[in-house]
Parts: sequence; structure tokens; C-alpha cells
Amino acid sequence: MDQARVVKIGSGFGTRVEVLRTTYQSQTFARHSHDTYTLGLVLGGAGTFWCRGTERFARKGDVVVIPPGEVHTGSVSSGVDSLSYLAVYLPVGVAALHAEAAGARGGKPPEFGSLVLRDSVVRRAYQELDQAIGSAEGFRRAHGQGHADAAADFDEEAAQEAMCVAITVLIRRDGEGRSLIGTPGCGLRREPRIVSLVREVLEDSYAKSDETTLQVLAQRAGVTPFRVIRAFREATGLAPHQYLIQVRVERARQFLADGAVPSLAALMTGFADQSHLTYHFKKHLGITPGNYQRCVAMR
Repeated sequence: MDQARVVKIGSGFGTRVEVLRTTYQSQTFARHSHDTYTLGLVLGGAGTFWCRGTERFARKGDVVVIPPGEVHTGSVSSGVDSLSYLAVYLPVGVAALHAEAAGARGGKPPEFGSLVLRDSVVRRAYQELDQAIGSAEGFRRAHGQGHADAAADFDEEAAQEAMCVAITVLIRRDGEGRSLIGTPGCGLRREPRIVSLVREVLEDSYAKSDETTLQVLAQRAGVTPFRVIRAFREATGLAPHQYLIQVRVERARQFLADGAVPSLAALMTGFADQSHLTYHFKKHLGITPGNYQRCVAMR
């Protein structure tokens, strides 16, 4: 049975950061990207993910780093019963502050040299973060349905300290404070005009289906539909409609965090109904909208 919980932890720089702790048996992730770093530790089992054109494997004890803008997938590895991991979704601006605290200069976000790290020092730092947020059963008790009183098991100050240490150790051990600029797939390089225009339309009009069709996008860009698809996919790794779904999921996540009920979040973000939102939300984030909202409402 798939289980996932989210908790928000102070970053030490005034921004609360989402941390996902999960155990999956059947979950698969569609091609997608995040506008944050995904910094995770495999706690048990093994997982397979596609990123930068290659299938990759991560087992218990491995630290996985997905930079912002990197299109990737994910699933439980074949022949393995389950995959458990802890993932920190770190905003780029906060990552830059952590990099500076780790000794980098220039105020730029870190570049990581590998997507999968096998480093005992980093692993131990992430294990301490896992323990600080409750570790396994304690985390589920603190953030499960009907157990709000158990939230006392979660020490947020200890978790914040552990997260700061884990991120700083990771940057020092692998990133060394290098800049993301110029890194393939990081999403910070200059985009072709067609791609910038299409991205702007999708991000501004995500809830208006009649304004985000391929035909309309091609007309706005002044090119053929095929050229829109090709240019956008080459630049982002996603087709325009895949990117639109990703934007809708992210906006729905924000509405849910602000207290909107799932049915209203679906309506406001262009999904046909709540079930349509739930399907794509879980495919992209690994958790249902209702479960996500219950978790973030706990604190």
C-alpha cells in the first residue's frame, strides 16, 4: 500500500520548506520537473528513475539530487517490494543561501556533480533529519488522520537544525558552491522566443482551456503546431500539454496549502473535476490532494 506524508519545516532563512516521507509499492511518476531542488535519501528498498536521457538506479542509503527544471520520472525498481524515501523540496533562492553558508561566493545556487550520491557523511546527515521529523511510525502518527494530538512527537526546531545540516553537508561534499548557470536542463539558460511565449501563455492562462490549445499556442507564436511542440520539447523536455498539467498541479498545490477544498482547487486550475485533479496530482507529487492538505494543515 502506498503511503505519503508531507511536513513543512523552517529553512533557517525565513521560508518553510516541504519535506515528503513516503513508502511506495506501486507508485509511478509521470515525466515532470520541479521549480525546486529535490534532495532525497532512499530509506529502504530501491527505485528507478529516468533523468538526462538515462535510466538511473538508487538503493537504500543513496542520496538523490534532482536540480530544478530537470525532467524526470520515478518508480519502484523491478523485483523490489517497495521504495521508501525522504525528499526535501528546496527553493532555488533558499538553496543559494545555503550554498553561501557552506562557503560559496557570489550568491548563486549550487550545482551538483552527480544525480545519485553514495556518501556516508551525507547519508548520516539525512538520517538524522529523518529521525528529527519522527522517523517511520512516529512521523505517521504525528501527521496521520485523526492523530493531531500526537504532533507533539514532532520537534520542529530539531528538524530545522537537522535539515540545515543535511543540506549544508550535501553542498560541501558534492556541490562545492558551483553555479547552476550553464548546466544542461537547469532551466536558467536563455530560451528561444517561441518557448518563452508559450511558457508565458501556459503559466498565465493555465485555467482557461480555450486559451491553451495547441492551435492557439501556434497562432500566438506565429508558427506551425509541430514547430511549437518541437521547440518546447527541446527546451524543456516536456510537450506543451505536459507542461500545462504540471503548472495546473503546482497551482492546485498552492491553493490546497492556502485552504481551498480539492473540488474548488480543481475548478480554479482548469481540471475537469476533483477526480481529474487527484489523478494528475498523485502522478506528479506522489500524494493525493486531500492527504496533502491534511498534512500541511497539521502545522
